[in-house]
Amino acid sequence: MALQTPSGLREAAALWHERLRDGPSEDMRRGFEAWLEASPDHRPAYASIERTWAMLQKTAETPSILALRHETALRLTRQTSRRLRPVRALAAAVAVMALGMVAWGLLAPARLPDALTAWMRDLWPGDSHYSTTTGERLSATLRDGSQITLDTQSELEVAFTKAERTVRLRHGQAFFEVAKDKTRPFVVEVNNRRFIAVGTAFDVRLDDDQIQVTMIEGVVRVEHAQPRAGSAGGGSPSTTPEMASEGRGGSGVAEPASSVPSTIPQDARPPRAETFLSAGEQLIVDRHSEDRVRAADTERATSWRRGQLMFDSVRLGDAVAEVNRYSETKIELADPSLADVRISGSFATGRSEVFVEAVTTYFPIQVSASSERAVILKARR
Repeated sequence: MALQTPSGLREAAALWHERLRDGPSEDMRRGFEAWLEASPDHRPAYASIERTWAMLQKTAETPSILALRHETALRLTRQTSRRLRPVRALAAAVAVMALGMVAWGLLAPARLPDALTAWMRDLWPGDSHYSTTTGERLSATLRDGSQITLDTQSELEVAFTKAERTVRLRHGQAFFEVAKDKTRPFVVEVNNRRFIAVGTAFDVRLDDDQIQVTMIEGVVRVEHAQPRAGSAGGGSPSTTPEMASEGRGGSGVAEPASSVPSTIPQDARPPRAETFLSAGEQLIVDRHSEDRVRAADTERATSWRRGQLMFDSVRLGDAVAEVNRYSETKIELADPSLADVRISGSFATGRSEVFVEAVTTYFPIQVSASSERAVILKARR
């Protein structure tokens, strides 16, 4: 029998460990016993894998490992059935190396989470893709510890490099809670804007050509950049700015509201040449007008994270468009004049029937037709 290298012996022992964990057959058990007896080195090698596996299990709930487990699960759900086995094999290989590093004294047990995290990050590609369907919300922890939450019908891509943590929002809405790393800025690219942060919390929404950024904590710097070909994001790398740092349910109540213009308020100010957004501010980027910074209603801007839509003297036409984002059953206004009716209230996302009931109760509006695909509203005569 040819002699095995230490790495080959570790791999063989770890693979036997993996097979036995899946519920071995009698033939497999006999094969395992034969392997143990084949060399005096096999039994201690397997015992060390078992000890280290138990140690690894104790670290499974640490934040860094939880983040990687979450990312791995997301990747697995996006693989085809033909690719599931190779992906699983890669995950097993990661565990083999980590176990072997501890078993042979190359890594102190106390440092296992940090070392395993770093090694796994080097193995996997730097890009990730996240998307949601109608009515869906998705939360994920990125490899750097930053957290993202996607709203309905949203899509973004993550591309981390050693110099920059880049996220490109293709469409929809996302909330970012950025982990601090002054040596590697976190950049959200939307159309021809780059929002550069170190450790902040902010909400970004892209509707057609309009961008809305709402700051919750910290500061971000806004840069203009040329979009990449075939991409919604763009721009060249930037230096690090020095700056301070679910579910559905509920009911809606609508009430008539006085007519208040829905245009940008008078206190809105044009941004400086180099724009910094601070907590409590909101940036509106519209190709039809200059960029504007205004005071933000942060609770309303982020209410979608709680499964709620909050309207304060909003045009019914705009409220309907917002409600429709979360439901396959679309509300339509048969009378164009109804679009200018003002509505206030809080409604659960994905519950368009509750919204319709409230509107038809508090306003002279009625349902003229209804199906699984659409609900038509018209003025009640």
